[in-house]
Amino acid sequence: MKNQIFIDASRYNNTYKRTGVENYSYYLINALIPLLREEIVLVSPRPLPLSVGQLILPFRRLWTQVRLSWEVLWNRKIQTLFIPSHFMPLIFPKNTIITIHDVAFRHFPESYSRLSRWYLDWGTRFAVKHATMIITPSGLTKEDLIALYAANSEKIVVIPHGHIPLSQTNPEQSEGILKHYGLKPKKYLLFVGRIETKKNGIVLVKAFKKIEAQYPELKLVFAGKVGVGGDEIMKQAQENPNIIFTGYIEDATKAALLKNALVFVFPSLYEGFGFPLLEAMEARVPIIASNLSTSREIAGNCALFFEADDVEGLVSHLKTVLSQPDRSWNYDAILERYSWERCAQKTLKTIMDQYS
Repeated sequence: MKNQIFIDASRYNNTYKRTGVENYSYYLINALIPLLREEIVLVSPRPLPLSVGQLILPFRRLWTQVRLSWEVLWNRKIQTLFIPSHFMPLIFPKNTIITIHDVAFRHFPESYSRLSRWYLDWGTRFAVKHATMIITPSGLTKEDLIALYAANSEKIVVIPHGHIPLSQTNPEQSEGILKHYGLKPKKYLLFVGRIETKKNGIVLVKAFKKIEAQYPELKLVFAGKVGVGGDEIMKQAQENPNIIFTGYIEDATKAALLKNALVFVFPSLYEGFGFPLLEAMEARVPIIASNLSTSREIAGNCALFFEADDVEGLVSHLKTVLSQPDRSWNYDAILERYSWERCAQKTLKTIMDQYS
């Protein structure tokens, strides 16, 4: 191969506190390197602990729009650029491939500041107009780009993310984590994610209140930071000792909570993808999810689905799971389909097709 593939690695974060886009960059880049180590060059504002070609461009603010643009302008070697995050540089090479993860800001504008909405909207429009190819993690994001931004469907390819491996915890660690929150194995419902309006935790609180008298040992756990609208959810749960809010949790805590949960509930109103669904599958925990196309894409017939505003539908599914506590769930085929190796292979093919 004559061309080198330059990858925007500014979101590659090897610490444990990664966001969704940082997780995508981290795991995908790690999976891409073995496939094409000699041709890949990672472009980053700081050195990365990886044995691969790197182009380090120190810069404090607006790194993508200013520093990366400047490098593309004068560095003729940069003919192919892959951007795992939402924003392209203002100056870009002829082969520019970008991943757009979702357009949640269009569906839930109240969850974003005015400046964030403008910036995300501008970045999306710019990418739709100028990118050679756009990768989306789901059919829903592709449909949104076509409907909301008049994107050309022929230059959008759907490549699902891989699943994020759960941290390994020994029985003593798990026991200590559960004890810290006053929990017993298989005696709690679990939600993992940001506590905010678009995640629809309010429907889970309402459903739990309808069944808690019938199941006095049962608890409801919200594991995640509070976001926009989260205060209203916490207000609904106020003074209920059986509803627990953990705040931000580290990976080991998340793994222990998932592996010991009775059921994982994913009531979201919108998702560009569904990392938590795959994490729940790896933990072999039953899943109840809102009827989103992205959730159905991932889980298929291996989850119970309800309409996002249907409290009684969620109650019915909770009772179904509670009546079958020993039922086993096999998600192996799904987890194999959502591997980072497969994601990397399809991403690499998409990149190479642009100059083959």
